[in-house]
Amino acid sequence: MNSLRQSSQSGLLSKLLCWLGAILVSGTAMASSLDGTWRGELNYQDNLSMVIGITIEDGEATFASPNQGLYAQPVSAFEVDGDTVTVQVAELNLAFRGVVSHERMVGEFTQGQSFPLTLTRLDATALQRLQYEGQYAGALDVNGNELPLQVNIAVLVDGYLGTLDSPAQQTFGLPLAEVKIDAMRLSFTSPIIKAAYAGEAQSEGSYVGAWHQGLPMPLTLTRVTEDTPAPQVKQHDFGEFGGATAIISGGDPQVNYFGEHDSQTLYEIGSVSKTIVSYLLASAVVEGKVALTTPLQRFFPSAPEGITLQSLATHTSGLPRLPADLFAQATGHDPYAHYDRQMLAQALASVELHNKGHLYSNFAVGALAEALAVAYDMSFAELVRKRVFKPFNMTSAYVATPDAPHREALAIPHDTLGNVVSPWRFQALAGAGAVVATLPDMIAYVQGLNQALADSPQLREVLLTPRADFGDCCQQALGWFLQEDDDGNTFVWHNGQTAGFSSYVGFYPDGSRAVIFLNNQARPMNAEAQQRLTDR
Repeated sequence: MNSLRQSSQSGLLSKLLCWLGAILVSGTAMASSLDGTWRGELNYQDNLSMVIGITIEDGEATFASPNQGLYAQPVSAFEVDGDTVTVQVAELNLAFRGVVSHERMVGEFTQGQSFPLTLTRLDATALQRLQYEGQYAGALDVNGNELPLQVNIAVLVDGYLGTLDSPAQQTFGLPLAEVKIDAMRLSFTSPIIKAAYAGEAQSEGSYVGAWHQGLPMPLTLTRVTEDTPAPQVKQHDFGEFGGATAIISGGDPQVNYFGEHDSQTLYEIGSVSKTIVSYLLASAVVEGKVALTTPLQRFFPSAPEGITLQSLATHTSGLPRLPADLFAQATGHDPYAHYDRQMLAQALASVELHNKGHLYSNFAVGALAEALAVAYDMSFAELVRKRVFKPFNMTSAYVATPDAPHREALAIPHDTLGNVVSPWRFQALAGAGAVVATLPDMIAYVQGLNQALADSPQLREVLLTPRADFGDCCQQALGWFLQEDDDGNTFVWHNGQTAGFSSYVGFYPDGSRAVIFLNNQARPMNAEAQQRLTDR
């Protein structure tokens, strides 16, 4: 169930999880003719969608996103003007505007980005099915450890839309298919992760059955209520299985190793690899090899028009998070190893671009890395060796391609539950997360990068100029995120996570302080790493 973290989550998902009530403003008298529950499927990314709903009663409206456990949320404005309906949550910059026609509202949902959305009034049959709408949670026994899962079921006029959350793996909103639920049984499939579930009712709201993903495993799913909360994820401390940290603040770095790890231990740095791609791009721009405005079509003629190298590096290209066909031939333990340049080109030829707001995309950075490799007429792995690893003296670092030899010094990877998992390998999406390095390698990277930025104001401007907003906290430069500390000083950071590793690199652009956290367990550690960075 791993990917370069679907959870990773988009701004839309995280905002939906924290919607708060607001003052309700009634519409016109005509609103009473719209009484009912209106639902629609919002496709916010390839293969990812959720149900959005509006309930109107006696001229007043409430908002819902059932897949996120949100029901009857008050809105800040509800207006009906002729056949046009507008619903707003002003303090979150959220709105739906649609035209009513034959039991449907056809319009647009906006929250940062805009998405087409059609709401349909639920008929009597669909309203009856609302009794099964909700969250159903349970836990798989995986090698003696509990893996909590939650199934979110929402009602549409023609059936159910289900999504799957795996909080321990920071994976949310995985689409489910063939969702069936009634008083006797619950069943569904998950094509992306090649899994299925079938259970029979043990009591009201509780289904006993088996989860099938290679092998069957017993799983009981029970409706989440105040009396039956979802199982909680067991938290492991940083360094429980090993790891390494460094604080660079004048003089020699302060280094700490955990367990049996030492300066020779290798770690997957995951998405911190994207910062290496962004450095390659900035360097190529300074050298005149490419421009930020260079179109991706120069290197991949099949790519859609309008995608520039800058838009790829800033996650504003409109490309979805992952190629739609990534999982078709993937293995669960190594999901990127098979994806070659030919598949990447085919995916670019058929992709449907989203609104070009900020949408974090492994697809985009993978394409950017391959484009730079084409520009320099060498493989991405060779390009990184020659232009980053060698000049920065990263003597043990490598790009984990399928033909890279196994390194005995690679730390044993563990998932969030503490189970041993397999390391990952990459081909055409290597730029998204394929770099493997030791702590001394990463110290050399940060120090070398800071020296390069100090030596070249032009490189610094190209790499670290803010170019887009990222969530509520940060701005997006090329690859790196920019954020202010409590004193108003800007620091630069990126984190990473694969199936069995996590990482964080952050520094102040003036070179005064930097931190590096490397761990051979897939666990979030942004908060503790940023605290060490900003505690100056």
